[in-house]
Amino acid sequence: MPSIGSKTIAKKSLLFFLVLGFLFISTKLQFALEQKIPVQDHNQTFIVEKGDSLYGILSDIEAEYGLYSTWWVRFKYIFKDHPVIKAGRYNIPSNSSISELIKRFEEGDVQLFKLAVIEGTVAKKSLDNLEELINNQNLQINIPKEVSDIFSREGLIMPDTYFFSDEQDLIEVLANSKSYLDEYLIKAWESKPKDNPLNSPKEALILASIIEREAVLPSEQTTIASVFLARLNINMKLQADPTSSYGYYQDYGKKIGRAVLDDKNLYNTYQVKGLPPGPICYPSKGAIDAAIMSSPGDYFYFVARGDGSHVFSKTYQEHNKAVKKYIYSK
Repeated sequence: MPSIGSKTIAKKSLLFFLVLGFLFISTKLQFALEQKIPVQDHNQTFIVEKGDSLYGILSDIEAEYGLYSTWWVRFKYIFKDHPVIKAGRYNIPSNSSISELIKRFEEGDVQLFKLAVIEGTVAKKSLDNLEELINNQNLQINIPKEVSDIFSREGLIMPDTYFFSDEQDLIEVLANSKSYLDEYLIKAWESKPKDNPLNSPKEALILASIIEREAVLPSEQTTIASVFLARLNINMKLQADPTSSYGYYQDYGKKIGRAVLDDKNLYNTYQVKGLPPGPICYPSKGAIDAAIMSSPGDYFYFVARGDGSHVFSKTYQEHNKAVKKYIYSK
């Protein structure tokens, strides 16, 4: 029968080996975590695919950068769940440690990419910019159908700067913007004046897109809106240059000559009465508010001065004088 002294010695020995084991594991863990990742380029990145686990990622990093003992990192998560890592591209700054990189994984600190959707531009321009971004950054991203659908027509999202890390992230941020735009239109529509002749939020978005292209100065958006609303009120053609350009070129910046103005497409408001069938660009919140919150005014005409501002006229005779002064005199 073991003596009390033997039991004491056995307990102390067990405790000693437990402490020694703990110190050994702690040392190995600390060493593994403090290893520096020998990156050569300050823009070095590491791509995490959807479904990748921390241990699989560490194994890949170990093989790629000649590290070792990353297996010991498992002991960091003995008493807690290992992190669910967000897929995406992670920057690896020079002289980073495994510990610092794991922290970035845990926080989902992925590299974000910026896509600017600018008010007054057409959807295909944003899609072109997205494709250029993907090519320039060498991103492993295929443009999803949900995204190409959003850029298939004008005015489906708010013009804004969007940040995304991967395909799913891009889908989500654009879907959220589409929902926000729909909600914004419905909410603004509740405050529409009774004498505003627009019949639906969709019509408001269409008119807002015309206002966006016509009004260089935000301060003139309401007045320009009142002109078009006045014309709609009496079934007068809108005769908006941007609609003829969009109908002919599906874009802007090219010459608006007689062929453009005479072209009989559904967007050309020189040829067709009423609003075109859809928006002609991404309208801003200001243009949307101007379309919905304005009433028909006394002005029926306006002409550009050449400095971004316009001269507004109540009669055709007044308008002709302004045209002679600011257009034909040049």
